[in-house]
Amino acid sequence: MAEFAVQPSDEPFDFRRQAATYGKFRRDYSDTLYDAIMARTGPAGGRAALDVGCGTGFVTRSLAARGWRSVGLDFSRPMLAEAHAAGPDRPLVRARGEALAIGGERVALVTSGTAFHWFAPVPALEEFSRVLVPGGWAALFWRYAVPKQPHMAMVRDSLRDVDVVLPDAFEELRPHGSNLFDGSPLVDAVEERFRTTLEFTPQEFHGQVSTFESMRRFCGDRFAEFLDRLAERVARHATIIREENEEYLYLARRPAQGQSFSRTP
Repeated sequence: MAEFAVQPSDEPFDFRRQAATYGKFRRDYSDTLYDAIMARTGPAGGRAALDVGCGTGFVTRSLAARGWRSVGLDFSRPMLAEAHAAGPDRPLVRARGEALAIGGERVALVTSGTAFHWFAPVPALEEFSRVLVPGGWAALFWRYAVPKQPHMAMVRDSLRDVDVVLPDAFEELRPHGSNLFDGSPLVDAVEERFRTTLEFTPQEFHGQVSTFESMRRFCGDRFAEFLDRLAERVARHATIIREENEEYLYLARRPAQGQSFSRTP
């Protein structure tokens, strides 16, 4: 597992302590989303792809399965260790999203799944553009549960047990805007959305919730107690939990050879 030296820095609690939990319970994105990316990029054909903020590496591995010569990049040592354990044949790089430690014009695709909101957007997009070949694409994506589904009542009730009341609009909050590429060197920006369904056993649902950094921050030092209360509730839920989700995909490309860079004022 290749690594590049970086200066010490604080990582969010989840990244330092819960990498194994992420690896066990976080789910990959839909085939529909990957198909939409490749509709823009064309067939992978063994071209290079860089997955920035790769975490435990499932996007990196999915890109490889679709014919990309994919590399995973993340700042977190524990996350990279999980990625290596799950896919020891995939090359991994330890670096920041704002300093990719990779030469310019090396990759045809840069991806970032549920990670871009952790980066400083302006320098990160400058770096994405720098490492892309002319005409190469950047794909940023997230997945959110559709608001007001019945199973989320278990989460809200368990939060109330530890004196945490979510804002009414919490389930509709998104940690990103719509014009993600404005002011960057990338052009032809497009947004796409897809409806998907995930199925969880009660234990899997509890495990996924335990990886949500937002829950930990809401609960503070009562996070473990919240998880205990949620475990009690899901244990009484004997059926599979079906969760409707919406995937958000944002795409833009580096201008082709000979095309000038275009910046939004």
